[in-house]
Amino acid sequence: MMSISRRLTLSLVPLLLISLLLVVQGSVWLYDRAQRNYLTLLLQRETDSLLAALTAGSDGLYLDMDKVDPDYRRPYSGRYFVVQGNEKWRSRSLWDQRLPLPGDGLQSDLLPGPSGQELLVWSGEYLKSGERLTISVAIDYQPLLGEFRRASWWLSGLGVLVVLLAAGVQHWLLRRSLRPLQSAQRELAEWRSGERLQLSEQVPEELAPLVSEINHLGQQVEALLERARNSAGDLGHALKTPLAVIESRLDSLTAQLPAQQRDELQTQVQAMRTQLERTLQRARLAPDQSRGQRFAPDADLNALVQTLQRLYPGGPHISLEGELSAGWPFDREDLLELLGNLLDNACKWARAQVRVGWQLGAAQLTLEVADDGPGIDPAARDQVLGRGARLDQQAPGHGLGLAIVRDMVATYQGSLALEQAPEGGLLVRISLPRQRRRGLD
Repeated sequence: MMSISRRLTLSLVPLLLISLLLVVQGSVWLYDRAQRNYLTLLLQRETDSLLAALTAGSDGLYLDMDKVDPDYRRPYSGRYFVVQGNEKWRSRSLWDQRLPLPGDGLQSDLLPGPSGQELLVWSGEYLKSGERLTISVAIDYQPLLGEFRRASWWLSGLGVLVVLLAAGVQHWLLRRSLRPLQSAQRELAEWRSGERLQLSEQVPEELAPLVSEINHLGQQVEALLERARNSAGDLGHALKTPLAVIESRLDSLTAQLPAQQRDELQTQVQAMRTQLERTLQRARLAPDQSRGQRFAPDADLNALVQTLQRLYPGGPHISLEGELSAGWPFDREDLLELLGNLLDNACKWARAQVRVGWQLGAAQLTLEVADDGPGIDPAARDQVLGRGARLDQQAPGHGLGLAIVRDMVATYQGSLALEQAPEGGLLVRISLPRQRRRGLD
């Protein structure tokens, strides 16, 4: 979808250019009207001067050229006159050219003059000394037309620069106005990675309702997730005792049931116990967690190791290899659950040693959990990581924890690999990207 800035620019710039064209043309037209009105007054005064220069003599009226402006004597000067009566006088500036003699008043159109000039012509009828006269006065308007064209180009060029500057300023102002949204986007990413619990409400008043609703929604989701986890744990504990009773009764009926039916019942009871243990394990390995916090290796890994040592007294030694001071940009609860299941499986099968190693890079976090236990056969490793396979069915002993880990890694769009550990057991290598790809959550 086109960006807001580009959409505003594509809609605003043509509108401004059209408005600019109308303003420039309107301004030139208005100035042209004003110039013509002003020159009309000048031409009317010129006719009055020519009328005054007509002097009555013994043979009638004659034109006293000493009273006429010298510009009318210079050829093609751009100022011309023609006086018609019983005699006809014309300015020497016309030389051998003729001046169009239209009707009375200012002519609406410019008339052609000598040397390609365009003339503004005023004509008037007068009566002097009993003689009726028609005086036509003209001035070359072409220089003003050239100035108007140049002014139009200059105004258009300056206007285009102003429009481009306005578009740039509008783009800058829009980006500045949208900075709170960019901050909210960064805070949402931090929320997702566990660095914060809610968005900052120090935003413009237009965005305050949106931020408030997002925070309220986040609180509701957290409450629902917490109730769901508590309910799952409570249900697991509630079913544990009845399931133990069923197993006890099944053992007492072993001699009374056919072997096939007994095996089927034991398989189903074992499947129920596996699911029950998986639910209880998720609640047990991450106690007193708070969503929205980043995973801190220094505190959280040590606390997790202590929890496992209490669960497996006299069990294997757990060594940590990695930088403990740098926090991981992932949700604390998710990482505790993931590492808890990996370490729980490793502690179940390790003989004496479990190793946890990690490396936090600019793009991803790489985790390794290795043990010195029996491991998993390479052919079985391919099967348990096959698409659509349930790990708790494919690899007994390692399957329960790996099923949880597989789901968690898939949620973070990471990768999971099972290899032979240098210690001789199973090596689980996980890569988690620091930024999840859009559209794949």
